[in-house]
Amino acid sequence: MADYPDWLLPYKGKGMYVSKRKNGYALYRGHSERVPGKRNPVFRCDEYLGIVTEADGLIPSSPPVRPGVEVYRWGVWWLCEMCCRILRVPLEADGLDAGYLYCRAVLALEGSDGPSGYAGSWLSAEWPGVDVGRPCTAEEEARLARLRRQVRSKLSSLLGGDAEAALAMARNVYAVRVNGRLVLSAVPPGLSSVLSARGLEMKIVDAAGVNGMNEKSNGNKR
Repeated sequence: MADYPDWLLPYKGKGMYVSKRKNGYALYRGHSERVPGKRNPVFRCDEYLGIVTEADGLIPSSPPVRPGVEVYRWGVWWLCEMCCRILRVPLEADGLDAGYLYCRAVLALEGSDGPSGYAGSWLSAEWPGVDVGRPCTAEEEARLARLRRQVRSKLSSLLGGDAEAALAMARNVYAVRVNGRLVLSAVPPGLSSVLSARGLEMKIVDAAGVNGMNEKSNGNKR
């Protein structure tokens, strides 16, 4: 059995393999399997994880980007979820299509209403299959106009005089699914400052490929 340094041992868990390199140890996730004609099991690499050094620990690899990258407008949706999701409750109580009306209201703030705007918004991941292109009924038209006013009022209550500037900056924040992982684009420093002053942090969570809430409340969808 190879004699490894103590600082490397924490990385040598089940299914983890290392190989000495000039600048440290290459770390792999893999398995061994029997191959006909071979006396000993053959190592099969499942994933190269990076280089481990004593000074820096694991330095992750930078894998090539696979096809199928998905990009969604995310920042405005997140701001609205922070303070406006409660507005869906009376719509549901009145038997209205809350998902449709809420998506229309948020898309208007994103500046990209309609089916193509919906497809590029995180709303399409949170509320899949909403036909935002269909015309409103007379009752829906009235409630949508009211809902849009309520959303702006809630945002102003949360963000005060910074509401419009925060909305403008949030329009440039995206959720990106790359190599099967959901990541957040850079959050403008000015937006981070506005949120931090109110105990909020814009941060995405990819627990099961969904949701991006990070606030003192749990952010459950209602």
